[in-house]
Amino acid sequence: MTTRREFLRSSAMLAAASAAGIAGAPQFSFGQTASGKIFIKVFMRGGADGLHLLPRYGDNLYYQYRPDLAIEPPSNDANSAIRLSGSNMRGLNPNLEPLMEIWEDGNLMFAPATALDEGNRSHFDCQRWIGTGDLNNVIDGYLNRYLQLHGASDHPLRGVTAGKTSVSREILGDIGVAAINRGEDFNLENNDFCSGAGCSDNQLTDLMRTVASHNVDLPVGEARARDTQLVMLDAIDDVQAAADGYQTTAGGLQYSGSGLGKGLKLLAQLIKAGIPLEVAAVDWNISWDTHSNQVANNANPIADQSFGYNSRMRQGATDFVTFYRDMGAKMDDIVVLVCTEFGRTIKQNGSRGTDHGHSGAWFSFGGGSRTQIARDVNTLDIDRLGFGDKLPTVINYRDIVGEIMVRHLGMPQNLISQVFPGHAFKDERLFTASS
Repeated sequence: MTTRREFLRSSAMLAAASAAGIAGAPQFSFGQTASGKIFIKVFMRGGADGLHLLPRYGDNLYYQYRPDLAIEPPSNDANSAIRLSGSNMRGLNPNLEPLMEIWEDGNLMFAPATALDEGNRSHFDCQRWIGTGDLNNVIDGYLNRYLQLHGASDHPLRGVTAGKTSVSREILGDIGVAAINRGEDFNLENNDFCSGAGCSDNQLTDLMRTVASHNVDLPVGEARARDTQLVMLDAIDDVQAAADGYQTTAGGLQYSGSGLGKGLKLLAQLIKAGIPLEVAAVDWNISWDTHSNQVANNANPIADQSFGYNSRMRQGATDFVTFYRDMGAKMDDIVVLVCTEFGRTIKQNGSRGTDHGHSGAWFSFGGGSRTQIARDVNTLDIDRLGFGDKLPTVINYRDIVGEIMVRHLGMPQNLISQVFPGHAFKDERLFTASS
């Protein structure tokens, strides 16, 4: 049997919780309308180089520390950094040029020195800790805690991981969520219960629904398991209907077949279908762990699209703009936050790459994101920074997420300390209040 395993795992947990009589186990009902506000978290796994995404061209030490990797200051050359209005220090990597459409619309924020301040240089630790919001590997993810504290509906698709088949740490927890690779193939299949090319006549879910719908007396545990099964089947129907009824409004752009492209397209389908989605997790993976050969070679221009790292970066930026156009006015109700577990070292290494650092570049668009470059380091001088060969944290990522939850999602500010235990919230005022 081929299944969407994470979805079944979530459903099984819900059934078990109901059967055991656990207090607070979700009770499902359908028919909610989309209330509006949505938070999408995108993770650049591998440690994206913030000084490469947002070159600090206004600091001469940038060129001294990175003789092979540095991007030239803004000019008429398409391979130079792109000037960001209001800054004479940071520019945009030319491979991210599609994002300028959102910047010029006044709806793109960059936070170039952001991190989990207590983090280390381990991919696995930092990804888990950012996901939980604490140096704790067993507590629920911060998006799941948000759903527990302030979620607006009890629809089983209120939270999803999109574009892959495993649930992201940020959204994993007591409230079951679905992991969906593509809406078009989100289904349960078994060759004994289908016919037609590619198992197009899938009778398994119809049979499961018929069996589960029998009006017979069952012990309470089995009855709740049956109810959860019906919820699961309804969710499958919702996802498939959203995919079938979807029409793009992206102005000629198309989503790529990457995990990011598939994830954003799925979210567009759900949102346009009126699914009351509240939080979602997506990955943007282009081999961000650039220990060597971060650029093609010294002779090739920085935006050479024959070099995979460059072309995948541009592809991802195009996927973001595709989603931005596709959502249109609805983008006011959606905030997309793009993050990474840590940045890279200030200096390049001997392999024309960069090693694990500390703070990195995060950015957001939509949902009241103000076009600006948030607080940054004052210098790249390693001796003055006093943080080794790494950029220190200027903005704690919990403050960005907390502000999104308060200003965009409407969560009371006093709940931030429950989403992020022990954290003293600092308001960076990076977002306008949601209307």
